[in-house]
Amino acid sequence: MANLPNLSPRDMLDIIFENRNRAYGAYALRREYPNHLLRALGYGLLLILGFLLVPILLRAVSSYAVETSVGPDIVYEPRTPPVIEMPKTPPPAETQPPPKASSIRFVPPAPIPDDKVPDETLPPDQSTLANTDDRIGTVTQAGDPDVPPVLTSDDGRGHVIEPQAPTPPDDIFNVPDLQKPPMFPGGEADLLKYLSQNIRYPEIARETGTQGVVAIQFVIGKDGSIEDVAIVKDIGSGCGKEAIRVVRNMPRWIPGEANGHPVKVRFTLPVRFKLQ
Repeated sequence: MANLPNLSPRDMLDIIFENRNRAYGAYALRREYPNHLLRALGYGLLLILGFLLVPILLRAVSSYAVETSVGPDIVYEPRTPPVIEMPKTPPPAETQPPPKASSIRFVPPAPIPDDKVPDETLPPDQSTLANTDDRIGTVTQAGDPDVPPVLTSDDGRGHVIEPQAPTPPDDIFNVPDLQKPPMFPGGEADLLKYLSQNIRYPEIARETGTQGVVAIQFVIGKDGSIEDVAIVKDIGSGCGKEAIRVVRNMPRWIPGEANGHPVKVRFTLPVRFKLQ
């Protein structure tokens, strides 16, 4: 055997089965054995590599699903109201003074000795005042008795008459633009309590494990009623419809105020759905 030349496995196989029946099956099995061995080795390596890569792929897919499925929570952050510069009003144009109305001078009575009372300081008697259309004033002057009264900024006694603040228009305000924002009866704690007691988790969302935040936007009227309820952000599975139902059934809010008057306010409320 040591003097035999270097033969390949196929040549050795042909020598062994030279005078034997090659169609029996042993010849074919031994001839294909190296190929089967290499193929089994390759499959084994691929299987081991797959076991090593599966946990890495699962972690990557789960982190990507969490990042894309959960949206940002909508949190109301109060901000400083913007400074609105009022336009400079031009000086009032010169107008003609209103026509004077006729009046009778009336001097309040004062304790003065009879011998020192001048005739011109005596107030008019009751019959004179009853039979005239003239007004009571500080001087006696002639004028038109039909002139309507004029409201001035001074009532004659040094008291400045301040004009009433104008009623704001029937616009919808945002919360940061108000001096007094709207409030749920009892405050934020009672609002969270109301939501937790009245929200019924949708059965579909419970079966599919749907969780997250639904953002609802609505308008609080001047009387505190809820109007124009709409979904800003939804997580599906019926959670948005349930949030709208709960918001529409809320009690009247304490309305917001601008310049001392109740106004309509647009409000955004985040409603969190979380399985226990």
